[in-house]
Amino acid sequence: MFLEKLIRAGQAWHEETLATLQLNVVEFLQDETRDLPAMAEVELFYEQIAKLQCAELALSEKLNRLTVQITQGKMT
Repeated sequence: MFLEKLIRAGQAWHEETLATLQLNVVEFLQDETRDLPAMAEVELFYEQIAKLQCAELALSEKLNRLTVQITQGKMT
């Protein structure tokens, strides 16, 4: 019983220590060294990529329509 409690306490301490270390490393890399961007910057970057993908799709569809119009115009 005592050994079981001791093992569980050790596991809990390990998990808490690991989580704290991870947070500290992320904070250090974002704030001190600027090697990692902040989460807000990452989210903004992905939003911009999504907008570019939508614009690329719209442009591709427009080019396809124009190609069809030109091809049909040459055939008649």
